[in-house]
Amino acid sequence: MIFIFVTTFLYFLYSEFVLFSYICYKKVKGKMTTTLIVLAATMGNKYGGLKYLEGIGPNGETILDYSIYDAVRVGFNKVVFVISKYFEEEFKQKVSGKYESIVTVEYVYQEVEDVPEALRHPKRTLLWGSAHAILSGRGVVDGPFGVINAVNFYQRESFELLYHTLQTLSEAPYQCFMIGYKLRNVIPESGGVNRGICDVDEDGYLQSVTERPGVERIGGHPMYLNEYNKWVNLNEDDCVSMNMWGFTPKIFIQLMEAFDQFIKEEGQDIKKVFIIPDFINGIIRRGIKVKNVSTSSVWMALVSADDKIQAVLRINDMVRKGIYPSKLF
Repeated sequence: MIFIFVTTFLYFLYSEFVLFSYICYKKVKGKMTTTLIVLAATMGNKYGGLKYLEGIGPNGETILDYSIYDAVRVGFNKVVFVISKYFEEEFKQKVSGKYESIVTVEYVYQEVEDVPEALRHPKRTLLWGSAHAILSGRGVVDGPFGVINAVNFYQRESFELLYHTLQTLSEAPYQCFMIGYKLRNVIPESGGVNRGICDVDEDGYLQSVTERPGVERIGGHPMYLNEYNKWVNLNEDDCVSMNMWGFTPKIFIQLMEAFDQFIKEEGQDIKKVFIIPDFINGIIRRGIKVKNVSTSSVWMALVSADDKIQAVLRINDMVRKGIYPSKLF
């Protein structure tokens, strides 16, 4: 009787252990890969040399270093860099090599030669644009993914919003979303920049993105130069796209269709580019819902040499407050 009791008890413990082990295995095995695509093909050029690698942190950390640190900290477990083969070796040595010990890193390549020679202008050297850069990642993404520019400092709150919204995107009533910034938070002190001003409806859905050139503060007010070279007022609270997007892999089908159409119509133009705002406007016109997820984060980038001083001061302040360690990697 005792033997039967002991045997039954041991079998129960064994069964519980097997069940617990299986559950743990499924949790690890089934953990969704959340990918961040980093658009970095314009960080270098055909003749070698990387741009935007100025250190702003206490140990020479770059803006991209802070973006990857924030992304991994909030939960992204794979980073795909869209780069050019012309600076691949230098990029891996100087930029991305330091990340490979903390997150899965892959590379895809954006080149003018992605389009057959017969379909493009023979003298074209300009890359095909930001929407085409996203399309370059179609072979290495199998789940919800975010998109950022390599040269923008987005701030951690934005990465948190991006990551958490991606976790429920497949069940959401919209197919993609944007992390929308307030205009007041994305105007550099150094002068005019292009900004994607967004029209958002009362339900928080994006209606359009309009590129405005030369946005800067004139007499303390945000303004832009229109096609007649006249200054036009903007609102401090205007929603702005800083190319921080969330998608599911379904978007690649729509990107491919739109890019094929772009090449048919504009492939021979040496300067035309297939950019994210144009693509987003196109799918909105076709009835696809795009959600705006608003952030109060303050953007930062090195638009000019004058911006570096402000960037260094701001990062040092964040280090003092404990938001970032003095050494990231």
